[in-house]
Amino acid sequence: MSDLYNGREQSHAKHDILRRYLKPFSNKILSAWKSIDFIDGFSGPWKNADTENLSDTSIGISLRTLSDVAEARGHSSQAPQIRCIFNEKDPCTYARLEEFIARARGEFPLIEIKTFQGEFSENAIAIRKAASNTYQLLFVDPTGYTGFPPSALKLFGNRSSEIIVNFMRSFMERFVTGDHSDKEAALVGLVGAKRAQYLLDTGAGIKDVEAEYLKMLRADLGYRFAGFSPIHNPDKEQIHFNLAFATNHPMGMETMRTAEFQALSDYDRQRFNKKQPPQDDLFGRIGEQLDVTGPYLRTRMSHLERADGELLRLLAQHPAGLKFDQLSALVQQDLYLRRTELKDKLVGLTSRGKIAEDWRDGRKKKPAETDLIRSVE
Repeated sequence: MSDLYNGREQSHAKHDILRRYLKPFSNKILSAWKSIDFIDGFSGPWKNADTENLSDTSIGISLRTLSDVAEARGHSSQAPQIRCIFNEKDPCTYARLEEFIARARGEFPLIEIKTFQGEFSENAIAIRKAASNTYQLLFVDPTGYTGFPPSALKLFGNRSSEIIVNFMRSFMERFVTGDHSDKEAALVGLVGAKRAQYLLDTGAGIKDVEAEYLKMLRADLGYRFAGFSPIHNPDKEQIHFNLAFATNHPMGMETMRTAEFQALSDYDRQRFNKKQPPQDDLFGRIGEQLDVTGPYLRTRMSHLERADGELLRLLAQHPAGLKFDQLSALVQQDLYLRRTELKDKLVGLTSRGKIAEDWRDGRKKKPAETDLIRSVE
């Protein structure tokens, strides 16, 4: 891990997911759509160590990653196909953003860059108007729990968009559960009045709030698929950030789960290394089996065990069957698994007579994206 992230390792994991997601996302979208807007609603820069290049911020990461994609795809500076829009509330922080952008425009000639100063919720209409490209990715990474109500997010919710929201569990839990005076206002700002009242009436905890948040993304904002990616505290066995992701495309879930797997597997290993004893003590443990599995990888193991049941449950709800890409995306909303693992599970279920053999056309060993998957029960 870069020394730039000392003391904020969880932010490195968050930025690593973003970086690993942006490249395949933008390549896939630009293969089918003409152009992309990346919208950073709470851009900062905040608490960054790299003041020159902002390489440890979402600003620097998005500009560098998307610029590399644009260059590889042969984009023209005369007609940019990727636009980055950065919004920052704090005037002093915005001044730092503007100073960086003034220096960086020449470094990223293939990217159109726009900035807004003010509350994201207040600027959302103007930002949406400026985001005139054919596809939008909205990244919401607040420093608190306010400023991104469903009404603002809904402006960006359509067939040609995706959204990533950093649901800061460690922070939000203090305000949306228990007896905090801001509890009702916090819940209304997160999920809307009706859902907030339900949570208040049922005395819901943070996991219930998160579940309702995903329902809001699907039902109220209209996304077909939504799930969380958990980032644990570097020193404690508890979730620090929970990245909510919503998309209308099955491949979107796969792209996010793959980026998550790559980034959080590394993060588990980094957490393990951080907890190791001094070198002299470590030599004394030679031959001892060291478990480098952290909370994310342990959760994945439990999700692999649950996968058979989840696949059969969903297929029971769809007697006519589901195409594999649809089925996998539905499973990936709750389970941190990749398509290759779900294909292996379906092969096993088919061999055990639980899944119809329709997809086994000829010598094909695993289901293809458009294969119809049916339960035999």
